[in-house]
Amino acid sequence: MKIYKSRNPNKIRIGVLFALQVIFGALPAILFVIFAVDNMRFANSNPESIAASTNFIGAYVSAAAIVLCALAYFILARRYNILLSGIKGERSLAKIAKRHRNHYDIFINYPIQYKRNRSEIDMILVGKDGLIIIEVKNHSGTVCGSDSDEKWCQYKHYKDGRNTEAEMKNPIKQITRQRDILKSILHANGVDAWIDGIVYFSNPMIRLKLSLKNKSSIVCAGEKELDKFLTNYTSPRPLKKEDTEKILEALRSQM
Repeated sequence: MKIYKSRNPNKIRIGVLFALQVIFGALPAILFVIFAVDNMRFANSNPESIAASTNFIGAYVSAAAIVLCALAYFILARRYNILLSGIKGERSLAKIAKRHRNHYDIFINYPIQYKRNRSEIDMILVGKDGLIIIEVKNHSGTVCGSDSDEKWCQYKHYKDGRNTEAEMKNPIKQITRQRDILKSILHANGVDAWIDGIVYFSNPMIRLKLSLKNKSSIVCAGEKELDKFLTNYTSPRPLKKEDTEKILEALRSQM
């Protein structure tokens, strides 16, 4: 059994976002110093009235630039934290992959495409016990939703008394779409396989309040729960040896 890991472009994006945060974080101080130095020089070489009016104009320009830098920093920081959260979830998934590598061939960060349909599966496990795909989420707080909801709600309660509410796309629908694309790829390679999909919440500070009526909707919270599921897993239609080989060949050919 082997682990195949595709390059994660988000790691490069995180590095770029971090560098941009440093730049936009330092720019306000740099702009203030430049404005102060230029204002002093201008005041020493121009009449007091002109210097005063120029001082107001420069102050407004500097203030506007500082506000824009702060806004850019906020947007970059938010995107950076989202991507970093995803990376942490994938690291948790990678640990689990190592513990189950004796039973499955495992593909991590696997890009899939069939015709115009594209996606990326966080993990695919292929073994005699069956075929599983996993979508990892690193959300914290309380997550509420059902199979049929387009979006789920995420609630957070902080020690200082603040409460926040946010929406996230229904990951059940996301993994269903991934499963359909993978099925199409396998059908094109002459394989009709049962695929189970798991939504895995990796953050230990997660609480799920879900209404899941469909038996195919599988959600695991925490490493122990996912480990237990994979250890005891048996597909309704276990893979034949020849089908396993075809699946692995099809997946390797698209890497």
